[in-house]
Amino acid sequence: MSVERSFIQAVAALNPASQDMQPAIAKMEQWLVDLGQTTVAQALTGTALVEQGALAQSARHLNQQLQQQRESWADSWTALAPAQDLADRFRDRIMLLVFGSFNAGKSSLCNFLADRFRRQGQSVDFFRLADGQIQPMPEGFQEGATETTVALQGVCLGEKLVLLDTPGLHSANAHNAALTQQFLESTDALLWLSSSSAPGQVQELGDLLVELRRNKPLLPVITRSDRIEEDEIDDEIVKVLCNKTVENRQLQEEDVMTRAAQALNHWGLGSDLLKPAVSLSVHMARSQQDDVQGLEQAGFERLYLAVQDLLGPALAYKQRKPAELQLHHIEEAILGPLTQTLEQAAAQLRQRIDEQTALLQGAVQTLTESTWRRVVPQLPTVLEAHAAKQDVAAVRAELGQSVAQELAAQSQVLLSNYQLIQPAAPTLMVPAHIGYEVFQEQEEGQAPLIDYNRLYMSLNDVIMDSAQALAEPLVEQAEHSLEQVRQELLQLENAVAEQAQSLEAIKHQLHIA
Repeated sequence: MSVERSFIQAVAALNPASQDMQPAIAKMEQWLVDLGQTTVAQALTGTALVEQGALAQSARHLNQQLQQQRESWADSWTALAPAQDLADRFRDRIMLLVFGSFNAGKSSLCNFLADRFRRQGQSVDFFRLADGQIQPMPEGFQEGATETTVALQGVCLGEKLVLLDTPGLHSANAHNAALTQQFLESTDALLWLSSSSAPGQVQELGDLLVELRRNKPLLPVITRSDRIEEDEIDDEIVKVLCNKTVENRQLQEEDVMTRAAQALNHWGLGSDLLKPAVSLSVHMARSQQDDVQGLEQAGFERLYLAVQDLLGPALAYKQRKPAELQLHHIEEAILGPLTQTLEQAAAQLRQRIDEQTALLQGAVQTLTESTWRRVVPQLPTVLEAHAAKQDVAAVRAELGQSVAQELAAQSQVLLSNYQLIQPAAPTLMVPAHIGYEVFQEQEEGQAPLIDYNRLYMSLNDVIMDSAQALAEPLVEQAEHSLEQVRQELLQLENAVAEQAQSLEAIKHQLHIA
C-alpha cells in the first residue's frame, strides 16, 4: 500500500467526537463567577479620601475600569459566534489551518491535495465563507503570484479532514488579515507554509502566537522546493524545473526548525509544539503525479507522514475543544484584558500614592512653618489689644484659635486628598513668670507704659511648637488613609493574581486529562 493511500485511510478512520467536557466547563463558569465577585468585593473604597481629590479620582477610575471590563464579558463571548459556528459545522472533522504569507502557495497545495483525495475515491468539497454563511465553490481555489485569496475558504477532504485556506495574516488588505484572525479559533492544528526562496520567516509566527499559546501543534512546510536547471533537449539548451537536492532541502529544514524553536522559546512556549519541517514542490508533483516515485521525490510522501503524525495531537485538541474554547475565551477576552486594565490603572494610582508619600514626608514641617508664618504677624496686634488689662490668658486663647484656624486652612490645601478631623484649638502655654511688664508708671489717671517683648518672644516659640503638635496627628491621619489605599490596591492585585493561578490549575488539569 502506498504512503498516500495509507494516509488517506488513516484520515478516514479518525474519530473526532469530543469528550465529555462539561465538568471542566462548569469549573471555568464558576471561576468566572468568582472572578466577578472578587473584583467587586475588592473594589477600592476610598472612604477616607476627599471625593474631588486626585487620589480618589484615580481610585474611582480603577473601579470604573474594572466595572467596564465586567460589563464587556458577555459581548466578548458573542463576538466569537462566527468562529464557533464554523467549528460546530465541522465538529466531526479535524480542521487544519493552512497559514502563510500571500505567496507561500497555500491555494496550490490545497488544490493538489484535493485532487489526490479525489483520485483515491474520496469526496472533495470546496467552500467559502460569505456573510457568515458557508457557500459551496464549484471550482478549486484560485492560484496566482499575487494575493488571490480574498475570503476565508476551505476544502473538505473526505469525511474527516478540512483544510482552511485563509487570507494572509500579512495581507496588504486589512480586512483579509482581520478575517483570518477571527477564525483561527476554529482550527485544531497549524500548517505553516513558506516559500523555499525565503523559508521560515519566524516573524510570521508572531501572528500565530495566540494559536500556539492555545497548545496547537505546528508543522512547518517549505513550499516551492524546486530549482531551474539547464538541460539539452533535441540539441537545444532549455531551462527545466526540478526538485531541490535532498541536501539543500535538509539544510533549509534544519534552519527553519532552529529559528522556529528559538522563537517559541523566546515566547515561553515549549518546542514540543513544533513538528519536523518538510519540503515539497507542488509543481514537480503535478508534472509527474501518476508516478509514485515522482510524488515521493517532490516531497509528498514525507508530507503525508508528517500530517499523519500531526493528526494525533490535533485529534486530542479537537476532542477537548468545547472546553478549550471556553478556556481561550476566559484567557484572551476576560483575564487578559482585565489584567492589562488593572495594571494600567494601578500604575496610575500607584504613581499618585508615591507622589503623596513623598509629600507627606515633609508635610509636618511644611504645615508647621506655614501656620507659624501666618500667625506670628498677628502677635503685635493681639498683644496690644490686651495690654491694658495685661490679660495673658486672653492672648493665649486668641492666638490658639488663630493657630487652629490657620492650620486647618493650610491642611485643606496641602492635604486636600484626605478627609481629616481637625484638632481643637490648642492652649498656648507660657512660663508663669513671663507676661506683660510695667516699665513706667504714669501719673494718676494715666495708663502705665507696658512692655511685652519677653512675652512676644515666648509666644513666638510656643506658636511654632503648638502648630507642630497639631500638624503631626493631621499628617498621621493622611498617612493612615494613604496606607489604606495602598493596601486595598495590593489586596485587589493579589486577589486577581490568585484567580489567575486557579485558572492555570484548571488549564493544567484539562491538558493532562
